[in-house]
Amino acid sequence: MDANLKKQVLRTFTYGLYAVSCADAGEVNAFTANWLTQVSFDPPLLAVSVENDSKSLPMMLHSRKFTVNVYKAGERELAGLLGKSAVQHPDKMTGVGYEIGANGCPILRDALAWVACEVRHTAPAGDSTLLVAEVVDVGIIGEGKPLTMAEAGFRHAG
Repeated sequence: MDANLKKQVLRTFTYGLYAVSCADAGEVNAFTANWLTQVSFDPPLLAVSVENDSKSLPMMLHSRKFTVNVYKAGERELAGLLGKSAVQHPDKMTGVGYEIGANGCPILRDALAWVACEVRHTAPAGDSTLLVAEVVDVGIIGEGKPLTMAEAGFRHAG
């Protein structure tokens, strides 16, 4: 397979940008994700791909919960900040406005909407782990359009 052609084709996929937040043992974290999708109506299920070497994955596997915060259009700077590795940038949540939701995970004050989830299934997925989670609560914080990878100018493809 031609590696450059593969990247070009994979970059045609459209993605939203989300802050996935988690909490475990008194610690909170959030990371920017784009590999996230709804996979079922009944029950309402989401799937998110989380890098195996991330700080958040063990927190999410242990607590079995997380919250998806939908970035508002124009929130590129926040998406970039939370997209940094918490292992290399342990203070990245400093100054980020959030409230703790009923499931114990952060809900970003600047989010468009949020979805609280409970992990139901996991599966290895290469350098990541796929988490399938049930939607247990939702909320709308603001108005507007969601931030997309295209608007943010972020690019990646393996």
